[in-house]
Amino acid sequence: RPRAHTHTHNIYIYHKMFKKFDPSNDVSTSTQVKASVQRAIKSQISTSHPSLTDAILDELLPKKPPLVQYKVGPHLMLYCRGSEPVFFQQRDGPILPSLKFVHKYPTLDFTNVVVDKGA
Repeated sequence: RPRAHTHTHNIYIYHKMFKKFDPSNDVSTSTQVKASVQRAIKSQISTSHPSLTDAILDELLPKKPPLVQYKVGPHLMLYCRGSEPVFFQQRDGPILPSLKFVHKYPTLDFTNVVVDKGA
């Protein structure tokens, strides 16, 4: 039989998983990315997704509007072009495209990530 504390903890986790993202509370900093940093980000993306050529990356991430980097929580960086989230990075992991970005460009061959084989 579960203890009351465990039940309360599970409700808290469920609430955290499904609550709406609120930039005013969830974002600690936002910074406009400098051109040199944007080139480094493109290089990391190119390494993580070798099928994307430099020409494709230049089209996906033009110099204008500049990328904005948002620090979300302690371990997540979100990269946005204007108000559109395009890539994210958790800790020091690879830079991955947002789901919305993948759906916007369905013909591009991003590197696949498998989360759970049984799901």
